Amino acid sequence: MQACGVEPAHVVRAALRRAVKGWHLLPIFAPPPKEQRTRYTQWQARTSLAVDATSLAVLLRDHDPLDVLSKWALIRGQVEPRIWAEIDILLDEIADRAAPPQEPNVS
Repeated sequence: MQACGVEPAHVVRAALRRAVKGWHLLPIFAPPPKEQRTRYTQWQARTSLAVDATSLAVLLRDHDPLDVLSKWALIRGQVEPRIWAEIDILLDEIADRAAPPQEPNVS
């Protein structure tokens, strides 16, 4: 990816934009995925995410009544799998564009 001139943080931000386009927070808690998250800082991005206040209030009431968790901890299970799916799509798109063009078979 970096050999193609694409910064990982740009991929993460693009994936986040794609993942949340048309997405709405549900008032249902989804546990975060158990897969290990990346430890590479270049794959991390800080962002803000607007969510439905009513759904967030239900999540807070039902899963964090003491308000000790971060809001991200409450919505991560809904958002993060979508972001990783978009990262996979973007990586495939980058690989396709970086691959040398194939010449057609002439018989």
